[in-house]
Amino acid sequence: MKKLNNVLIFLCSLAAICIFVKDINIGASDRLLGDITIPLVLFMPRIIRKIFKIKITYAMELVYVIFIILAQFIGSVINLYNKVWWYDLFAHFLSGVLTTILAMVVMDWFGVYNEKHKWFNVLFMICFTLTIASLWEFTEFATDLIMKTDVQHVIDSGVADTMEDMLIAFAGSIIVSISYLIENKVSKNGFLRKIVSDLK
Repeated sequence: MKKLNNVLIFLCSLAAICIFVKDINIGASDRLLGDITIPLVLFMPRIIRKIFKIKITYAMELVYVIFIILAQFIGSVINLYNKVWWYDLFAHFLSGVLTTILAMVVMDWFGVYNEKHKWFNVLFMICFTLTIASLWEFTEFATDLIMKTDVQHVIDSGVADTMEDMLIAFAGSIIVSISYLIENKVSKNGFLRKIVSDLK
């Protein structure tokens, strides 16, 4: 899995650098920051692992890398967000699904995951997802203030775009949480538990 991660990180970073050079040549200065930060963002799990000595498995890194490729590289750098109307909603829905699964892994890390406390688990999973979604929107807001951009589409939609992003992430979390509750009733070794075990 480490080799697959290395290949994906290398290819995506190389493509981002090529697009960075192209954007310099055509004078698209508003896109340069997004282009050049891709390699840094892709290496973030390894940086965190190295500096803070936090256990981040290569399976977790793969999930993260795939999400960054879909959301930031294809969405922002390739600019699919502006070319396909539903792609932004898809990315936020996917983030809701992935962060809810990540919440289960985090509970396992801290030793607070307990099958008997399923409603606490669901509450934590949903709150964790909404926290991540909020932090993402804070980041976009800060970027707009600093770079004088309109990533959040405030000019077009006011707060509607931000609310849609958070609601669709919430919907992804709800779907995973319902699946978790159903699995918890049927089997202790369901699909979600298998994913969490693989990511640990």
